[in-house]
Amino acid sequence: MAAAVLTLLSLIYLGGLAALFCVAYSRRHFNRYTAVKAAVSCGFLVIAATAYLLGGHTADAYFRGLLPCFVLCLAGDVLLGLANNHAGFFGRWFLLGVGAFTLAHAGFCVLFTLAMPGGPRFTLWDAAAPLAALAVTAACARHKRFKLRRMHMELPALAYSLCVGLMCARGTAFGFACGGRRGALAAVGAALFLISDAVLLFVYFYVRPRKALRAVNLAAYYLGMLCLALSV
Repeated sequence: MAAAVLTLLSLIYLGGLAALFCVAYSRRHFNRYTAVKAAVSCGFLVIAATAYLLGGHTADAYFRGLLPCFVLCLAGDVLLGLANNHAGFFGRWFLLGVGAFTLAHAGFCVLFTLAMPGGPRFTLWDAAAPLAALAVTAACARHKRFKLRRMHMELPALAYSLCVGLMCARGTAFGFACGGRRGALAAVGAALFLISDAVLLFVYFYVRPRKALRAVNLAAYYLGMLCLALSV
């Protein structure tokens, strides 16, 4: 019963994602981008809550830690959607959206650390992943084909890349330590989140923005969130 319900909700969620692709590339309907994005983002909250309820509340601490992160991601999605639908993309809506996602990444890091089987522990991977993300972002910021430095976004981008890299490190480390279905879904979700944010460099900050990559960004992000929701 639980598997059937979650499968149905996941299919509806994927249908919403397909609709979001259509809106994202439609000049006629792009004004609905924020609304459709918000609706799809509510989907991962619904799926996580349903998985928790149908699972007999066996993941209380994990779900309580995941929920505020998901709410922050939903807020970030709405704020970045508003930034897309208003003139002056890199204005207050964009900065607020980035702030919401930064807090979400910090929350994920805390969750994966505290939920680690056997108690919190750290490895070289926890330093290597964020440092690698930082190095890639710094290289892009200095490259003439990226607009980060000219737009005075270099420092925010560097700080954000550290958070994303650490979240990916914590998520994959938790996944390998946890094992099983939850561990696999958490690890894949964290990795997809990192991929979606990496693609954004080319969608928004490249001299000639690669709009075709918007679909890759949306797919990686929403599939990653689906994996995290189903990991409850």
